[in-house]
Amino acid sequence: MRLLSRFAIGTLVGFSVSCLIALASYSLGLWLGRNSANLFSLIYGSIPLALLLGVAAVVQPRHGAGQQARPIPAVFIGAALGFLYTLVFARFSFVFPAFVVLMISCWVPSGISAMVAATGGKRLSTVAGIAILCIAVVLLTEPLFNAFAHAQQLTVAFVTPAEPSTAQLEVNPESLGFNNDDELQIAKNEVLQHVRALGDAETFRVLSITRWGKGSKSLAILVVRAPITREVTLPEPDRATVVYIQQSENWDKKPSEVSLLRRGITMEPPDAAGDSRDYKSFGYFRIPDAQGVSLVGRIISRAPIQSH
Repeated sequence: MRLLSRFAIGTLVGFSVSCLIALASYSLGLWLGRNSANLFSLIYGSIPLALLLGVAAVVQPRHGAGQQARPIPAVFIGAALGFLYTLVFARFSFVFPAFVVLMISCWVPSGISAMVAATGGKRLSTVAGIAILCIAVVLLTEPLFNAFAHAQQLTVAFVTPAEPSTAQLEVNPESLGFNNDDELQIAKNEVLQHVRALGDAETFRVLSITRWGKGSKSLAILVVRAPITREVTLPEPDRATVVYIQQSENWDKKPSEVSLLRRGITMEPPDAAGDSRDYKSFGYFRIPDAQGVSLVGRIISRAPIQSH
């Protein structure tokens, strides 16, 4: 009967803690809150872990006449099980790296809570300790995720020379992430100042400007001159400003030395099937954030594209 009781405690506490942390993060609008699929993946993934924790609660080493498990080893055992389960789940589920942080934030506390609960029983100190652990994890998940995934508020501006050959260029979306027109205009002026600071005598206009993600501010300016001919990924600046200037076969980066992230803005060639009588495609782009969610858009020309 005692074995069955420990199994039930380990299983129920492990599953409950994991679900509570995930639901709290979702409800409070933390980074998990943008994608409900992540929430259900965590809940379903918590079931095998809960059963594993129930078995571990039964077989964990005990000592003394009362067969009481030591609390400190129980904490390490629970943390290790939660961490190892996360690695296995991530290995066979092909999740994006940033999602691993959320799994760890749910399943490591779940393992610790299950083992401590099976060890300490219904004592008030045990319940209070689990509650404090859950609250601390919920509050720390977002800043830990932001640090791990290099979350940032990225402003991306598409700019083109103000000349007849590019007069019909448009970008969709044209603007996103700004609270009002004044804030949008200030951002456009800042973009044009950065372009003029490069010393180019040309006059430029802003085709599109968007803000994506949250965290430290970064700015990426893409100077578009001609249709995209091949797929390329331009690394995002890391809390910095970078200007990418389209050349015949590649993109010139200015300044040449700037801190960059591994994720980047993907530029893709146009799809002729997507053209219409009114416009021709210049290309497509994808701007990812730290959560793996991408803003997708395209560049079009309302008139036949002139060759350069």
